[in-house]
Amino acid sequence: MKGFFVTGTDTGIGKTEVASYLAGMFSRRGLKVGVMKPVATGVGKTCSDARILKRYSGSPHPTGHINPVSLKLPLAPLAAKDIEKKKIDMKVIWERFRELKTENDVVIVEGIGGVMVPICKIGKKIFYVLDMILKMKLPVIIVARPNLGTINHTLLTIRALHSKKIKIAGIIFSHTSKIKNDLSIRTNPAVIERLSGVRVLGIMHYERIRNKRRIKWLRAIEL
Repeated sequence: MKGFFVTGTDTGIGKTEVASYLAGMFSRRGLKVGVMKPVATGVGKTCSDARILKRYSGSPHPTGHINPVSLKLPLAPLAAKDIEKKKIDMKVIWERFRELKTENDVVIVEGIGGVMVPICKIGKKIFYVLDMILKMKLPVIIVARPNLGTINHTLLTIRALHSKKIKIAGIIFSHTSKIKNDLSIRTNPAVIERLSGVRVLGIMHYERIRNKRRIKWLRAIEL
């Protein structure tokens, strides 16, 4: 089984757009693609991220299957579940993930926020997104914002992943709003690549209509 875990350097950074774009791309290549948003917060009746992933991948599963754990409050899962007095069932997440691995050629998992977002407490230990990535054993694609400040956020994310010896497939810079193409935006990708040794795969340019956003590939992505 091949695939990627799509994480971000922040929240609201375009992970869903990148993950769904990848799912659609592999689906068009004739591969059977499984998608998953293990945990989501700020969810109403259904998870909008799961709906988008389902549409692009062609997954036959309902959104509740794609997103097995959802919470109403727009907070980190650890905080949301305490306030809502709910329990996060990690067993159902692992069950769904195992199903995806056996049923599909490619699996795309979209995380929540960044790698140090706390999900729940297991025993006396806090379980973070980073721990989920480690358990799923998928190479990571980092979605980063392009403008000033991204060097710090991206290098910290890379350092956290390297601390667990997690493979990083590359970085995609995502323009989630219409911003001026200033000097920081033009130089940040090369600086981050040089300092980290992690490949910049491409740029997702901003379009007001989310499903029209496209990635300008700088390097081929390899399964």
